[in-house]
Amino acid sequence: MSAALLLKVFWGILKTFAYFGLGGLALRLKYVDQESSAKFGRFVVDMLFPLYTFYCIVTNFHKDEAEALWQLPALGLGIVVFNMLCGFVLQYGMRFKTPRRKATFVHLATMNNYVFLPLILLQDLYGEKAVAYLLLFSIGSTIGFWTCGVATLAGSDWKSALKNIISSNTIAVVLGLICVFCNIPVPQGILIFCKDIGQVAVISAMILTGCTIFGSFTRLIAYPADAVYMLVTRLIILPLLTVPLLKLLPLDPMIANVAILVALMPASCSSALIVRKYGGSADLAGQSIVFSTLCSLITIPLFLYFL
Repeated sequence: MSAALLLKVFWGILKTFAYFGLGGLALRLKYVDQESSAKFGRFVVDMLFPLYTFYCIVTNFHKDEAEALWQLPALGLGIVVFNMLCGFVLQYGMRFKTPRRKATFVHLATMNNYVFLPLILLQDLYGEKAVAYLLLFSIGSTIGFWTCGVATLAGSDWKSALKNIISSNTIAVVLGLICVFCNIPVPQGILIFCKDIGQVAVISAMILTGCTIFGSFTRLIAYPADAVYMLVTRLIILPLLTVPLLKLLPLDPMIANVAILVALMPASCSSALIVRKYGGSADLAGQSIVFSTLCSLITIPLFLYFL
């Protein structure tokens, strides 16, 4: 990869931190507080993201393309499931093992930043076609997020897990797929509205994540051994396990580029909101998001350079 493309990767990641900074600034200037940001975060998760999910499925997945492009959502879901299985094994390397922290570790291993950051990077690196592929790929990741990703936070309480899986976003996924496979037309006005809401959802989630992580900034250095272990797991161990498997698959080059880039991503920005919503360890989530996103400034370009 050329130096120019690597520079684009660097600036794309830096842009993510700019959104975080806006959230931290809003908290610092007392435009919001932790309670109000948490409430609005639940609104973003329960109301805005489902509309964006519905839009992505209806506009980027077509019945006639099912045979040719089934690989994209399957790969998205497959990476989530594979990371979850690895997380269940790797959690025993933690030093401070409480049920909440172990569940959060598995969640953070399961889910990475599969939309926000790769969307910025793919657009700069490969153009609009790659973005369309990512949106289709993210259907599988989204299903994985609201099944595997949320269920991990319920621990062994499968009744709670089932309750968490049946969410507004899961309903949006199902409705979107029904519209696609049953050829149910969605009015253009509704799609435009959902698209506009999606743009608000992405930016709001990034800013609210900044509120969450900067609101507990003094706790970002708590349990440093686990923070480093989570960082190494998310940015080094999991990519080293996932990328070779992807390269063994007979994939179209663009599909492979999308899947590999997503596999290199840091922790999911949405995890700060989801972990808080479902009772996980906010400290571990904040550490993982901040440190893995910061260190991905180095790890992502390095992986791309050697691949």
